[in-house]
Amino acid sequence: MKRTIMLIGLGIAFVGASLWVMLSGGRSAKAIRAKFRLGGAILTLVSLTSLASCENGGFMVSCYDPAPPPHNEVHINANVGTEFRNGDEINIYYAFDFAATLSLSVLSEEGVELQSEVLTLEPADEYIHFILNVGDYRGKATLKVCYNVYENEPIELALDFVIVE
Repeated sequence: MKRTIMLIGLGIAFVGASLWVMLSGGRSAKAIRAKFRLGGAILTLVSLTSLASCENGGFMVSCYDPAPPPHNEVHINANVGTEFRNGDEINIYYAFDFAATLSLSVLSEEGVELQSEVLTLEPADEYIHFILNVGDYRGKATLKVCYNVYENEPIELALDFVIVE
């Protein structure tokens, strides 16, 4: 609030100094000097006010958003409750900013591992075509996908589906 009042006061004084310069025809050195000093004071106050609102990122002040850290994303392109058969393909999209392992597991309703695969993936935006091969098992199952979102920060996705025929 104090800064706003000070800025308004400096603005009024600046307008007054500008009128003085204009009325003197630009020949008064005192009027020009006063106008420059008031303009400098206004610029200094505005810059200090804007710097105070920015975050201090160490020893340098910056008003820009920091760059997001590198991260990995995975999306399973299938609907929960979908029916699959042996040999069907489940498409999994991944967008990796850093190399990581991707673990794929198909678990029965009782938690028995029916199929698993571990992939080491380099940074890329691609699809994995996971072929379902669970042998003679029929019934409810879950596809679990494990990977690191950020370095050393694992996450697990799950897709529930039914294996038929």
